[in-house]
Amino acid sequence: MYCVVRGEKHFILLPPTDRPVIPHAMYDSARYHLDDDTATSSFTVVADSDHGVVPWIPLDPQRPDLHRWPEYRHAHPVRCTLRAGDMLYLPSIWFHHVSQSHSTIAVNFWYDMAFDVRYAYFQCIEGLANMISSPAAKNDTKQEKEDGSETSAT
Repeated sequence: MYCVVRGEKHFILLPPTDRPVIPHAMYDSARYHLDDDTATSSFTVVADSDHGVVPWIPLDPQRPDLHRWPEYRHAHPVRCTLRAGDMLYLPSIWFHHVSQSHSTIAVNFWYDMAFDVRYAYFQCIEGLANMISSPAAKNDTKQEKEDGSETSAT
């Protein structure tokens, strides 16, 4: 649950069924560190080796690089803006990007996800997406196109 008290937040939501067209990789864990120069209020990304690697989406959904990730053009983003008094229920497993344009006060509540059929469904999509995007799968597809052969799992 996400509630805006003052200001506004902009959400881009992507359903779990879009997983095959969303770039996804494992990255070293990191955190933001406020630089000492308080006049600029800039942040530096600092490695956080205590937490290993985390899954991350390297694409900026506000300005997606479709030359680098052409599959993303098939995504189905849902955009919404929350203003003071609005509340959003963000379903589990949905990918999301949040931004704001000025000072905002918001409150959110995260709850443990139920590992029910939705999670199993997402794991299936994730597995299929990984199979499709693997180098071996791409080489098989390229070989099929070149020589007209077919590959089957027997």
